[in-house]
Amino acid sequence: MSQMISRRSDCFQLQAQSEASLGWTGDFLLAFPRALVRTLRRAWTRHADEKLLQELSDHQLRDIGIRREHIPHIVRNGWDI
Repeated sequence: MSQMISRRSDCFQLQAQSEASLGWTGDFLLAFPRALVRTLRRAWTRHADEKLLQELSDHQLRDIGIRREHIPHIVRNGWDI
């Protein structure tokens, strides 16, 4: 397993070194699209998690200690109610 991790990190380092640097202006121009993609991915994950929990029966939710009305809060903030 550690060999797989080190191989993956080596590949990542090789890819990162082979990409051309765009400088600070390129980083600045790419910051917004990256932030947008990150926000959309986070929203999609929250939506999928909430949908999954909503599909559970009341009995299943009770078994894991969640009440149905707490699902949106749990998805956004974690288990601290």
